[in-house]
Amino acid sequence: MNSFINRSVIEMFVMATYDEVLGFDYTDEKAWKEFATSDILPLYTAALRITEFSRHLREKLENSFSDAFLENKGIQKMLLGGITVDGEYAENSLARFYKEYIGVYIDPHLWVSLCKEPGTETLQHIQVHISRPSVLSGLNTILGLTGNLLRSVHHDLPEVDEETINSFIREPQRIVGELKRVYSQLIKISATYNYHTFFVMSTRSTPKFFLLEAYPRLKIHFDTVSGLLGLMVADIYRVNETIYQGDMVLIKHRPEGFADSLYQLNQIAWHLLSTFALFDSQVPPLQNEFIESIQVSTTDLRPLNEVFEARVYYLTDNGLNVLGYAGKSSYFFRTCEMSLQRFFHIAAPYLFVGLVDLEITNVLHTKYEEKAVGDRTALYVYFDSSSRYYSWDKWDS
Repeated sequence: MNSFINRSVIEMFVMATYDEVLGFDYTDEKAWKEFATSDILPLYTAALRITEFSRHLREKLENSFSDAFLENKGIQKMLLGGITVDGEYAENSLARFYKEYIGVYIDPHLWVSLCKEPGTETLQHIQVHISRPSVLSGLNTILGLTGNLLRSVHHDLPEVDEETINSFIREPQRIVGELKRVYSQLIKISATYNYHTFFVMSTRSTPKFFLLEAYPRLKIHFDTVSGLLGLMVADIYRVNETIYQGDMVLIKHRPEGFADSLYQLNQIAWHLLSTFALFDSQVPPLQNEFIESIQVSTTDLRPLNEVFEARVYYLTDNGLNVLGYAGKSSYFFRTCEMSLQRFFHIAAPYLFVGLVDLEITNVLHTKYEEKAVGDRTALYVYFDSSSRYYSWDKWDS
């Protein structure tokens, strides 16, 4: 699978806009509905099936493990499939899958040992263990985000019926296919490969004037697209509103709206895809592929360290300028001062293609910042995934 970015970035700098290369009409509500149906719905459905099946299986085993085990060959396969005569999990064994991804298992060494003792009622000495793998927490997060997307386009949310659950019990290997579908759909909808996701990512914390240049149809349809995706003007505490107005504003995503939810899914695909990879298989570095394509294809963009003199900028008292600071602790020092408009013009192309991320807050990260600059609004610039740590705690908190 080749990244569309390689081609579209080159064409954008030839034609000066993205309107001709996105491959869909971003002003058309129907286009976003079709994307949700073709790409988001399968992800939601797979995540729902796994989580509902896991919940049902846990309840069944906790209520009566012995009866469930004796009456159902499928459950026997879940707990014993691929266990060797030494009580170890064979490579890619079904029992290992159900332990690591569904959270139900028995002690394989104890099972093998008891089976070797004549006259022993093995099940009387075996206890089923229930755990909470990180993959289930991740799937619940995906359910929330994909549910937001589907509801935004007024798509009915599917349900999982009893027959589907029973079919997974009869054929326990089928649930492996659902996890593979989650994995492949996350790759498919990532900004590395998907026009819709790239468009959404490009509208997060990007100055409005730059969006209007890159997407000319927004000049007429900005309000329509904002309504569809949940775009809004970002608040900057204490900014001077004589300059922060009109097209000289940052656009952000309304929390839990279409754009915000799709952006969050892309962060999962870029930073947490390994959660859904089978047995520690190699995961494609989606964000690195994206960044490398941008850097190779676009000679107009300079290295980030040359563009940004600082990694944090603070709004001045009059709300018109920003002060750039570098270093840490006792070596924290001022490097530059510029107008807020100038900062927006410098950062815009890098925000647009996702090479940098911007956090705006009036709660400073460290005490030495407070001591150096006082009570100010900060604009933190993040270059890539090494600048920010992503974990499931981000969504669980």
